[in-house]
Amino acid sequence: MSRSNIIAKGKTTSTKILIGGFVMLTIAMGIGRFSYTSILPFMQSQINLSITEAGYLAGMNNLGYLVAAFCAGFITFGAGRATHLRIQLVLCILTTGLMGVTSSFSWWMILRFIAGLSSGFIFVLASSLVLDALLTDNRDKWIGIFYGGVGFGIALSGLLIPLFSLHSWRGAWIGLFVLSIILGAIIWRYIQEPEKQHISLNGSDKESSIKASNLFLYLLIVYGLEGLGYIVSATFLVSYVKQVPNMAFYSDYSWIIVGIAAVPSTIFWSWCMGKMGYVKPLIFALILQAIGVILPVLLPNIFGVTLGSILFGGTFMGISMLAITAARALKPTSGNQAIALMTVFFGTGQILGPVGAGFVLDATNSYSISLAIATSVLVIAVIVMIVGSIMSNGKRLKNV
Repeated sequence: MSRSNIIAKGKTTSTKILIGGFVMLTIAMGIGRFSYTSILPFMQSQINLSITEAGYLAGMNNLGYLVAAFCAGFITFGAGRATHLRIQLVLCILTTGLMGVTSSFSWWMILRFIAGLSSGFIFVLASSLVLDALLTDNRDKWIGIFYGGVGFGIALSGLLIPLFSLHSWRGAWIGLFVLSIILGAIIWRYIQEPEKQHISLNGSDKESSIKASNLFLYLLIVYGLEGLGYIVSATFLVSYVKQVPNMAFYSDYSWIIVGIAAVPSTIFWSWCMGKMGYVKPLIFALILQAIGVILPVLLPNIFGVTLGSILFGGTFMGISMLAITAARALKPTSGNQAIALMTVFFGTGQILGPVGAGFVLDATNSYSISLAIATSVLVIAVIVMIVGSIMSNGKRLKNV
């Protein structure tokens, strides 16, 4: 087989893995995790689910996500990543459907934990699999397409949930269950290992300079703060908009806008990463996200909610992509461990966020205060990233 044929075959394989990874993120993250944000108002109105209970359900999902990330860092999957991904995909789909079958809060807690567990494994392993495939073929510019699967899933579920839930909140979960089965069946054969594992990130100088720095520690802290700050808006945005005077009709649209903005955002941030490295785009994205979280509070009207949703949707997956790709560069020979450790910090923040926000909401009966606190956390993340950038530049980092 000629060299050109080998290259063409490799790119065909990496394209299939990319498509499979995109759809897996659509199912695991866009549907399995974040559809809860759109379904929550229906559950609150139809079965009187309290704000505290809603926070606990979100917290259990994030706890499962954290446990999965922690475990993924210690498990040596070898060539078994694809098999394990298929198992976790089935679990994620089943737990989505079972949410609409039972009415027991205890079972919901268990199911949301398992859903978080499976989505956490899928995110870590799919990221590792797809990054290996794309970077092996020097297709790092395509990374943004992969992470766009989350936004696509959010937008798709946001559009369909009002239709699925016409008669009951149960219809939303069951409808998404059927949709996930169809999507999973389409890409089932695309879940496979790349043929080679030689990772390159556009130059050994860039990689070695990052590797020699202490930027990874700052990156862990920032990503943990991001998990804490962003999850409050990701959990309660729709519920907040629904209780704003004359804005209830717009609540579902706000989450759809988040998903639509997220789809192309990862491609944009991937382009920024190629031009400016990781740190500058990451700082800029965190600033924009902080503005997006607080804007619906400062301007509780269609303009404020729409712009806030665009800024939030346009940054949260971009931040994940930038942070995780940077971590992958720091640990080029141990991708699972690097991604898993990042996700552990992120997941810890995600657990604290909705549970803490639930207590604040019960105490103050105000979503605005919780969103303001979340904004403050994101501002702190910006400061930490700037300090990390200055300290790292002092160690002669290049292109980060």
